[in-house]
Amino acid sequence: MWILFQVPCPTPDGQTAQDLYEKRVRGITPEMRASARAHGCRFHQAWYATDGSAFWALAEWESAAGANAFFTEWAIDEEPGEIAVRLEGDVGLVALGAILQEPEAMVPPGGDAPGDVWRRSSPS
Repeated sequence: MWILFQVPCPTPDGQTAQDLYEKRVRGITPEMRASARAHGCRFHQAWYATDGSAFWALAEWESAAGANAFFTEWAIDEEPGEIAVRLEGDVGLVALGAILQEPEAMVPPGGDAPGDVWRRSSPS
């Protein structure tokens, strides 16, 4: 089950798109990652618009029950103005599995400290 989260920015309480992104960079811990996997999260990535107009996150969960249990465990509430959309269909140019089968294309985190994230490597 794929879910797209969108937050128009600034939010009603004044948070910018980059604020929402940085909150996640600081808040995602190794324990949270392990909990997400245990609750059935197969994928999660977040972005913010360079013009500051929005924040997005895309997640794939095995089930709604697992996602809800994770959000409850970590007391994660919706951001002000957040819209969550369940996505259907599966068509594209390159499958996520193809990306995951090319580990050399990914730059690993420096460690398991908060804020360490996998990133696509820059072209040489």
